[in-house]
Amino acid sequence: MNKKDTIRNKLKKVRAKYSYVEVAKKFNTTDEYVYLIATGRRVPVRGKGLKIKQELEKLVKQ
Repeated sequence: MNKKDTIRNKLKKVRAKYSYVEVAKKFNTTDEYVYLIATGRRVPVRGKGLKIKQELEKLVKQ
């Protein structure tokens, strides 16, 4: 994944940093875990991680 293509970089343009906290609360996890998914350091394939990634992608599209 190209550094410019990360969800984090796209999310910066759309919403504030608090998006991580909101998503973390929604999925009952930490904002650090959400951050790792958004930056591409953690690649979710299934389960909670995949749902978090899909939620972040929805925020980017808004």
